[in-house]
Formats: sequence, C-alpha cells, structure tokens
Amino acid sequence: MKIELLSPHEIPRLIEIEQQANPYPWQQSAFDSSFADSYFSYKLLDDSGEIRGFYFAQLILEQLELFSICVATNMQGRGYGKALLQHFLHEGQSRGATEAFLEVRSTNHAAIALYEKYGFSTTGVRKNYYVCGDSKAGAVLMALVL
Repeated sequence: MKIELLSPHEIPRLIEIEQQANPYPWQQSAFDSSFADSYFSYKLLDDSGEIRGFYFAQLILEQLELFSICVATNMQGRGYGKALLQHFLHEGQSRGATEAFLEVRSTNHAAIALYEKYGFSTTGVRKNYYVCGDSKAGAVLMALVL
C-alpha cells in the first residue's frame, strides 16, 4: 500500500468509491472545490496501483481540518482508514498544524472509535445536521491538539 497526492483528474474514481461507501456521498462539486490552495488531498493505492481510499483536508494557519476520509467498501477492515488518518495527522504536523478538527455523523460508530483511538475528543454536537433518509443524525465535532 502506498499514499500519494491526489489530482483532479482522479475525481471520477473517487466518486465511485464515495458512492459505494457512503449512503449520502459527496457530490461532484464538493470534490471539484477541494483542490484549492489551502487544501491537501491524498489517495491510498493497493499493490496493483488501484485507488482504494482517500482523504481531503485543509490547513488554515495552524488549524488542520479533515473534510472527508473514505475507503472502498470491499477494502474496509484492513487498516486502510487507520493508515489514511495517520497520514493526515503526520502531513498536517509537517505543514505546521498544531490542532486538528473534524466532524463525523453520530451514527458512524466505527469512525468515532478510530478517531478516539488517535486522541480526538468530542467538543460538541450539531443536532439533526446530517440527512439520513427520512430522519436526521447529529454531527459529532472532534478535536485533537497535535
């Protein structure tokens, strides 16, 4: 497995992964807008060179924010999410970040457990933030001092 910078021409593959892995995936416009100067984005490649996961992050001054992290459904449970999260934190620190922030759907217990394992703590909740079919789920706000 290898982690490399993403480029905008890879968006179609990212959309495929996102649509399979997330019940409420990002739209094309969200991917398109995530290649501005303050953003950095990486892909995780398997041994055959196929994209199996990715993340999008932004650094403003010393505040690092994770916008999206996603692993292909058929590759989940293999440590790819952990590898991407570790890369995100290391890359952020190497760029001068002193704090990391993210939000996660309150029903995504596996992601919350992973973030907590890496030292993130809950700083708040936005009630009814995410659409979940006919209902809504909260957004758990999390932070980590680097």
